Amino acid sequence: MRQVSRTRENDPLEYMLPLRVEAEYFPMGFPLQISTNFQPALDPAALMWSRFPKLFDQPAMRLKIAVSSDSTNALPAGTPILRGQEHLLSIVADRANFATADLDTGFAHIRVSREVASDPAYFRYHFLEPMAYVLIAARHIAFVHASCIALDGRAVLLSGASGMGKTCLAYACARRGWTFLSGDAVAVANAGRSHRIVGRPFEIRFRHTAARLFPELAGFPRALRPNGKTDIEADPKALNMKSAVEGTASRLVFLDRGLDRADQVATVSLQPLSSEEARRELEQGILFGDHSVRERQGQTLDRLAQLPAARLRYSDLDTAELALREFVGTGA
Repeated sequence: MRQVSRTRENDPLEYMLPLRVEAEYFPMGFPLQISTNFQPALDPAALMWSRFPKLFDQPAMRLKIAVSSDSTNALPAGTPILRGQEHLLSIVADRANFATADLDTGFAHIRVSREVASDPAYFRYHFLEPMAYVLIAARHIAFVHASCIALDGRAVLLSGASGMGKTCLAYACARRGWTFLSGDAVAVANAGRSHRIVGRPFEIRFRHTAARLFPELAGFPRALRPNGKTDIEADPKALNMKSAVEGTASRLVFLDRGLDRADQVATVSLQPLSSEEARRELEQGILFGDHSVRERQGQTLDRLAQLPAARLRYSDLDTAELALREFVGTGA
């Protein structure tokens, strides 16, 4: 049999492109195998996921990252577009930078320029995190946009619109002895009925204005993220926070923060919500994939909404923490 030489001319689709740099990580506790032809493409993966232990015994998902040797001399203009149909999902920035995920098989492919792969913040935000997390969520979890802290083993999800103070309130609780699980997103396992959750406890990200509330944050670096926001990024260990990777959700709290005014009297109210009201609040979660995947994620949120839930209206972090402490202490 005649051996076909592996040249660019007879492999225009890059099926045979060697991706010899390999690594395995466990984002949110699930195995993910990555292969690439460019070592720096693994740097943000290691930063995000190297400290996650393997929590779930599931077949590994696969992610291939092909980095072009051609130079574009610039990052793509504009924001990459994410679209999906049935079991396929794609991200397109331009003709040199794009990605595709097959949610049925647990496989994704990223093809980017050297400039994109060499920019950790851009590559992570627009390509690496989305591809990894859609593979995981399509099979195993539903994501909730929430912070998460726990007291005496009872985890509380703090959800709400952007600007409601989720991360600041979670940190304020952690400063008072709560366990920190996540500052911005929580994974709720599909399997079982135990409300098992996995957080992201290895980093915490604040708006730059949080330094006015917590002076100790002033010494941490500020970073301009690809979405245009300036954040303070910190390792919870450096803030002496007690943390945990996983827990069991026991309460849902939806935040409604009042205006921050120096002359404002501290006020707080905790209004119970029905499971129907809680489920409507959770609709902000983005469901994706084919009908069966979306239905499974929806069922996970249905179960989560059965937990005791309340709306917390507050203007002061200290009184809010006390209200949460009392809420968690009532019942099992």
